[in-house]
Amino acid sequence: MSTDINEHNLNFITPPTIGRFMLDDSFVRLIMGPVGSGKSAGCFMELLRRARLQEPDNKGVRRTRMAIIRNTLQQLRQTCLADIEMWLNPIAKYRVTDATIQVRFPLGDGTTVESDWMLIPLDTKADQQRLLSLNLTGAWVSEFREIDPQLISALSGRLGRFPSKAIAKPTWYGIVAETNPPDEDSEWFTLLEVERPPNWAFYKQPGGMSPEAENIENLPDGYYDNLLANNNEDWSNIHVHAQYGKSLGGQAVFRASFKPDFHVVEADELVLIDTMPIMIGQDFGRTPASLIGQIDNRGRLVIHDELTSEDMGIEQFATTKLRPLLYEKYMGKAIFMVGDPKGRDKSQTNEDSPFDVLQRLGFDVYPAPTNYIDPRLRAVEQLLLHQVDGGPMLIISDACGVTISAMKYWYRYRRKLTGILEDKPEKTHPWSDVADCLQYMALSTNANYLGKVMMRLNPPPKRSVPNKRAWT
Repeated sequence: MSTDINEHNLNFITPPTIGRFMLDDSFVRLIMGPVGSGKSAGCFMELLRRARLQEPDNKGVRRTRMAIIRNTLQQLRQTCLADIEMWLNPIAKYRVTDATIQVRFPLGDGTTVESDWMLIPLDTKADQQRLLSLNLTGAWVSEFREIDPQLISALSGRLGRFPSKAIAKPTWYGIVAETNPPDEDSEWFTLLEVERPPNWAFYKQPGGMSPEAENIENLPDGYYDNLLANNNEDWSNIHVHAQYGKSLGGQAVFRASFKPDFHVVEADELVLIDTMPIMIGQDFGRTPASLIGQIDNRGRLVIHDELTSEDMGIEQFATTKLRPLLYEKYMGKAIFMVGDPKGRDKSQTNEDSPFDVLQRLGFDVYPAPTNYIDPRLRAVEQLLLHQVDGGPMLIISDACGVTISAMKYWYRYRRKLTGILEDKPEKTHPWSDVADCLQYMALSTNANYLGKVMMRLNPPPKRSVPNKRAWT
């Protein structure tokens, strides 16, 4: 994609991720990447593109008003303003008196673009009140990880209010925003990766050392190599490799061995093997969870679906959540369940254990080989680290968002006040629930254990003993 203003010989060729970002029509669009990847240029070029597309008024003028937002006015001038003046100097003039960039240029159809871009810092309450009193077309939030996410909600009500509907209603209105990666335990991380609002779109650029790194042609030779040589590992992971910053609260259990690009596969690419049974990894308690998968005929563990819950018993979970999914997607398949061995413990209020309940509901349920955490974690690590014909031995469908988040970030060791990590993973619902399910499944890929289960599912036919009379 390119943004082309032929009248001023301005031609901006967008990197691939930025191109997709610009063409998206979501109300809030966010892009994250390393330093030097062209994110800022993509955002102000998108403001320019939308200003050109604005419907003209009865005088032939395409009027828009944009806000450019960052923490301080100094940051705005040193980064956003400097980049805009470098790229748009022929058509953009900065007015110091009101900190506004006036973008003015004619188009070949006889209309004129008049777009005012107001630099709005958030230094003081007065600055914030000024922002939230404006009538705007759109906004660019720069380095959004430094800004309170609540600002997006407050800002939303000021957009689409210029130009007024009586003159020429806005052809487009919305928010574009860019940043380097925030920390794993930040509110921004939760909004981007866990509970993203429905009208938000989020784009990630490749890291600077990736073969797919973007905007390299506009950077000095050895740009990222020099950054790596002169900065520590934590800084480089964020600003060069475009990875989320370390959580101050803990460290992901499978941080080193789980590779999303390798272990996660699109759901449409996964195929069920008719001759192999379906395995369910089951966790109990008041937040039951299930992972539904299969050991395929190449010995790989493939996770197809996940189920989590809030404040319900195992019978309600199995009846209202698990059984309907099995009927919908796995009808006719042999199915067995592997659960926490403590699920055999009797309830204090009645004589039924979770295993009893599931068996009464018709499930073929088995205890995992052990409940000790060390062998459980080792079983998952073994699957993550082994390969089959160059591919992963553990495959997770991209439909299993909670499981993926658990493996990447939220199933973790808590960090003590001393900075030392605890020995056992933290119980963080729902991520630890699905992680437990995966561990029971990983333990059950053991050939001896699986062989016993398969014998139960498909017992050999009994041999008939000839009647004695047949020998006479």
